[in-house]
Amino acid sequence: MRQAKRAGIDVALAGIDSSKVTKWIKRAIMKSRLGVEYLLEGVNVIEGVGRLKDAGTVEVVTSGGKVYIKSKYIVIATGTDPKPLPGITLDGSNILSNRDFFELKALPESLAIVGAGAVGSELASALAQLGIKVHLIELMNRVLPSLDPEVSAIVQKYLTKDGVRLHLGSTIKEITSSCSSKLKVVIRGTKGIEEVEVNKVLLAVGRKYNVYGLGLDDVGVKLADQGFIEVDDCMRTSVPTIFAVGDVTGPPLLAHKAFRQALIAADTIALGKPRHPLQPIPMVIFTHPEVAAVGLNESKAKTLSIEYEVFKYPFSAVPREFTKLSRVPEGFVKVLVNKKDRRILGAEIVGDGASELIHILSLAIGNGLKPYELLNTVYAHPTLSEAVGEIAHLMLGESVHAEPERKMN
Repeated sequence: MRQAKRAGIDVALAGIDSSKVTKWIKRAIMKSRLGVEYLLEGVNVIEGVGRLKDAGTVEVVTSGGKVYIKSKYIVIATGTDPKPLPGITLDGSNILSNRDFFELKALPESLAIVGAGAVGSELASALAQLGIKVHLIELMNRVLPSLDPEVSAIVQKYLTKDGVRLHLGSTIKEITSSCSSKLKVVIRGTKGIEEVEVNKVLLAVGRKYNVYGLGLDDVGVKLADQGFIEVDDCMRTSVPTIFAVGDVTGPPLLAHKAFRQALIAADTIALGKPRHPLQPIPMVIFTHPEVAAVGLNESKAKTLSIEYEVFKYPFSAVPREFTKLSRVPEGFVKVLVNKKDRRILGAEIVGDGASELIHILSLAIGNGLKPYELLNTVYAHPTLSEAVGEIAHLMLGESVHAEPERKMN
């Protein structure tokens, strides 16, 4: 609404009812849950705590006692839980996980978020735009440290622009209650000790795999050194009749990866082999601006000793971008191409619409397409998808609307 003034639309914002905001969020979550419940119609759902008794038996402790289920095949899909920090306990009231946050009855006036990965950065971005005072605390020296530095630099700029107070290269020393019934957070950073007062603290420092108490050791299901369940391309564990899917099988911890793994496991059990591959898996971060990536990045390509070229196309050259009220002129589409066979290896996008555009490049990577084949599609004008067509021209040395920006390695 503030940005609309740039186009001559002046609308007064009377205020934000945070309790109604949280009710709206809960309704959206409930609709998703009810959708899953509908899909389970005809499935025998047993509520309780389960563990493996042997390779063909699951013991479930229910409110009415123990139930034993015999089955030829078993699928483990126990996911992950939020990881706490040493010395800091998640209490669900003041010190929250992301799950706890979405159970709040109203949004807090101020919040300290520990961890500037995907979850921390997404929540910081959204809440700051609602006028909430946000402190984002990160151990590394930049937000989204697992991504390309060019990408995280743009997200970092917009977080600051939206009012997020960044504490980079910093850790939490302690959290105590203050005289004003707020929480006092003591931060140790590169410039020494700093204290901030907030209503709530949210920990977004990673996840822990739910592998304990399942009886995995008893039946011989093998874990990787990092603690997740090892699976093969068909989602089988080290025990051939036991499968595992979702976050419990390790990174990336993404819902759509879990869904595809479930399809692969179901196909293998029912048909003997999967019908669809697992890769490539696109990743999306819903900050402002959005971030998306698929396939190899430069770091991974170097690790694999692959010779590649990098091509970038700026959103500032896409007509649809400069008609929008919420512009990200610094945004870009970046593509890695194999120098030998010219196949597309990976892509990164930062800017509005990144979460949708990434699927064009995911399709290209999954089918081994080359730049020329991306031009077999006519891209509607004016749309953000034109950036993909334009970068295909760049990769062929036939730049239409922008000067080529390329790098070889």
